Amino acid sequence: MKRRTRTLLFLLAATALLGAAVVAELRHERVLARDPLTTIDIAAVRRLEVRCIGCTTRRFEKVDGHWLMRAPQAQPADEAQVAKLLAIANAPVRFRHAARDLELGKVGLDPPQATLVIDTTTIMFGTTDAIRNDRYVSVEGAIALVPDNFSARLFEPIDLGKGANSAPSP
Repeated sequence: MKRRTRTLLFLLAATALLGAAVVAELRHERVLARDPLTTIDIAAVRRLEVRCIGCTTRRFEKVDGHWLMRAPQAQPADEAQVAKLLAIANAPVRFRHAARDLELGKVGLDPPQATLVIDTTTIMFGTTDAIRNDRYVSVEGAIALVPDNFSARLFEPIDLGKGANSAPSP
Protein backbone atom coordinates (compact mmCIF):
# COMPACT_ATOMS: atom_id res chain seq x y z
CA MET A 1 0.00 0.00 0.00
CA LYS A 2 1.35 3.36 -0.94
CA ARG A 3 2.15 5.92 1.69
CA ARG A 4 -0.35 8.40 0.24
CA THR A 5 -3.16 5.82 0.35
CA ARG A 6 -2.29 4.89 3.94
CA THR A 7 -2.41 8.55 4.97
CA LEU A 8 -5.73 9.05 3.23
CA LEU A 9 -7.23 5.99 4.96
CA PHE A 10 -5.91 7.19 8.32
CA LEU A 11 -7.46 10.64 7.81
CA LEU A 12 -10.79 9.09 6.75
CA ALA A 13 -10.79 6.87 9.85
CA ALA A 14 -9.97 9.84 12.10
CA THR A 15 -12.75 11.91 10.51
CA ALA A 16 -15.24 9.07 10.99
CA LEU A 17 -14.20 8.71 14.62
CA LEU A 18 -14.59 12.44 15.27
CA GLY A 19 -17.99 12.41 13.54
CA ALA A 20 -19.13 9.53 15.76
CA ALA A 21 -17.96 11.43 18.85
CA VAL A 22 -19.97 14.51 17.80
CA VAL A 23 -23.10 12.41 17.23
CA ALA A 24 -22.65 10.74 20.63
CA GLU A 25 -22.28 14.12 22.36
CA LEU A 26 -25.38 15.50 20.63
CA ARG A 27 -27.38 12.46 21.74
CA HIS A 28 -26.09 12.92 25.28
CA GLU A 29 -27.15 16.59 25.28
CA ARG A 30 -30.64 15.64 24.03
CA VAL A 31 -30.99 13.14 26.86
CA LEU A 32 -30.00 15.85 29.33
CA ALA A 33 -32.64 18.19 27.93
CA ARG A 34 -35.30 15.63 28.89
CA ASP A 35 -34.40 15.85 32.59
CA PRO A 36 -35.38 19.38 33.70
CA LEU A 37 -34.34 20.85 37.03
CA THR A 38 -37.97 21.07 38.21
CA THR A 39 -41.42 20.14 36.96
CA ILE A 40 -42.80 23.64 37.45
CA ASP A 41 -45.27 24.78 34.80
CA ILE A 42 -43.75 28.21 34.16
CA ALA A 43 -46.91 29.41 32.40
CA ALA A 44 -48.82 29.01 35.68
CA VAL A 45 -46.29 30.87 37.88
CA ARG A 46 -47.63 33.96 39.66
CA ARG A 47 -44.75 34.98 41.97
CA LEU A 48 -40.99 35.15 41.54
CA GLU A 49 -38.26 36.32 43.90
CA VAL A 50 -34.50 36.57 43.32
CA ARG A 51 -32.07 36.94 46.23
CA CYS A 52 -28.28 36.80 46.09
CA ILE A 53 -25.32 37.68 48.23
CA GLY A 54 -24.43 41.33 47.61
CA CYS A 55 -27.51 41.98 45.45
CA THR A 56 -30.77 43.76 46.00
CA THR A 57 -33.71 41.38 46.35
CA ARG A 58 -36.04 41.47 43.37
CA ARG A 59 -39.70 40.42 43.65
CA PHE A 60 -42.06 40.00 40.73
CA GLU A 61 -45.76 39.24 40.53
CA LYS A 62 -47.94 38.36 37.56
CA VAL A 63 -51.10 40.45 37.47
CA ASP A 64 -53.64 40.23 34.65
CA GLY A 65 -51.14 38.36 32.47
CA HIS A 66 -48.32 40.90 32.90
CA TRP A 67 -45.28 40.82 35.16
CA LEU A 68 -44.79 43.64 37.64
CA MET A 69 -41.74 44.30 39.77
CA ARG A 70 -42.83 44.69 43.40
CA ALA A 71 -39.42 45.16 45.01
CA PRO A 72 -37.13 47.03 45.27
CA GLN A 73 -39.46 49.39 43.45
CA ALA A 74 -42.96 48.95 42.06
CA GLN A 75 -42.89 49.22 38.26
CA PRO A 76 -43.67 47.14 35.17
CA ALA A 77 -41.15 44.34 34.74
CA ASP A 78 -39.17 43.50 31.63
CA GLU A 79 -41.16 40.44 30.48
CA ALA A 80 -38.21 38.98 28.55
CA GLN A 81 -35.95 39.13 31.61
CA VAL A 82 -38.61 37.48 33.80
CA ALA A 83 -39.04 34.75 31.16
CA LYS A 84 -35.28 34.09 31.27
CA LEU A 85 -35.40 33.79 35.06
CA LEU A 86 -38.34 31.39 34.84
CA ALA A 87 -36.52 29.29 32.23
CA ILE A 88 -33.98 28.36 34.93
CA ALA A 89 -36.65 26.04 36.40
CA ASN A 90 -36.47 23.94 33.23
CA ALA A 91 -32.66 23.95 32.89
CA PRO A 92 -31.27 20.53 31.87
CA VAL A 93 -29.63 18.51 34.64
CA ARG A 94 -26.36 16.70 33.97
CA PHE A 95 -26.17 14.86 37.32
CA ARG A 96 -28.29 14.59 40.48
CA HIS A 97 -27.02 13.81 43.96
CA ALA A 98 -28.81 13.36 47.25
CA ALA A 99 -28.10 16.34 49.52
CA ARG A 100 -26.45 14.02 52.06
CA ASP A 101 -23.86 12.93 49.43
CA LEU A 102 -22.17 16.34 49.20
CA GLU A 103 -20.90 18.85 51.74
CA LEU A 104 -23.07 21.93 51.25
CA GLY A 105 -20.32 24.31 52.31
CA LYS A 106 -17.88 22.94 49.74
CA VAL A 107 -20.31 23.41 46.84
CA GLY A 108 -21.35 26.93 47.88
CA LEU A 109 -24.80 26.03 49.18
CA ASP A 110 -24.21 26.84 52.87
CA PRO A 111 -25.13 29.66 52.55
CA PRO A 112 -26.34 29.68 48.95
CA GLN A 113 -24.88 32.30 46.62
CA ALA A 114 -28.31 32.98 45.15
CA THR A 115 -31.89 31.87 45.72
CA LEU A 116 -34.76 31.82 43.26
CA VAL A 117 -38.25 31.37 44.70
CA ILE A 118 -40.85 30.44 42.10
CA ASP A 119 -44.29 30.44 43.75
CA THR A 120 -43.63 27.94 46.60
CA THR A 121 -40.51 26.24 45.17
CA THR A 122 -37.12 27.43 46.40
CA ILE A 123 -34.09 26.86 44.17
CA MET A 124 -30.68 27.56 45.74
CA PHE A 125 -27.51 28.14 43.71
CA GLY A 126 -23.97 27.31 44.80
CA THR A 127 -20.59 27.46 43.11
CA THR A 128 -19.59 26.06 39.74
CA ASP A 129 -17.86 22.77 39.08
CA ALA A 130 -14.24 23.39 38.03
CA ILE A 131 -14.24 20.79 35.27
CA ARG A 132 -17.48 21.30 33.32
CA ASN A 133 -18.46 24.75 34.62
CA ASP A 134 -21.79 23.33 35.83
CA ARG A 135 -23.48 25.06 38.74
CA TYR A 136 -24.49 23.22 41.91
CA VAL A 137 -28.22 23.76 42.42
CA SER A 138 -30.28 22.56 45.37
CA VAL A 139 -33.98 21.94 44.86
CA GLU A 140 -36.46 19.67 46.59
CA GLY A 141 -33.87 17.83 48.71
CA ALA A 142 -31.49 17.05 45.86
CA ILE A 143 -28.40 18.71 44.48
CA ALA A 144 -28.12 18.92 40.71
CA LEU A 145 -25.30 19.93 38.41
CA VAL A 146 -26.74 22.19 35.73
CA PRO A 147 -24.95 23.87 32.78
CA ASP A 148 -24.38 27.42 33.98
CA ASN A 149 -26.05 29.45 31.25
CA PHE A 150 -28.11 31.60 33.61
CA SER A 151 -25.90 33.10 36.33
CA ALA A 152 -25.80 36.48 34.66
CA ARG A 153 -29.59 36.74 35.07
CA LEU A 154 -29.43 35.91 38.77
CA PHE A 155 -26.62 38.30 39.65
CA GLU A 156 -27.33 41.16 37.23
CA PRO A 157 -27.70 44.62 38.74
CA ILE A 158 -31.14 46.18 38.79
CA ASP A 159 -31.91 48.91 36.28
CA LEU A 160 -34.85 50.70 37.87
CA GLY A 161 -35.38 52.75 34.74
CA LYS A 162 -36.41 49.70 32.73
CA GLY A 163 -40.00 48.77 32.29
CA ALA A 164 -42.19 46.58 30.17
CA ASN A 165 -41.76 48.77 27.09
CA SER A 166 -38.01 49.07 27.15
CA ALA A 167 -35.66 47.11 24.91
CA PRO A 168 -34.09 43.98 26.40
CA SER A 169 -30.48 44.10 27.45
CA PRO A 170 -27.85 42.28 25.36
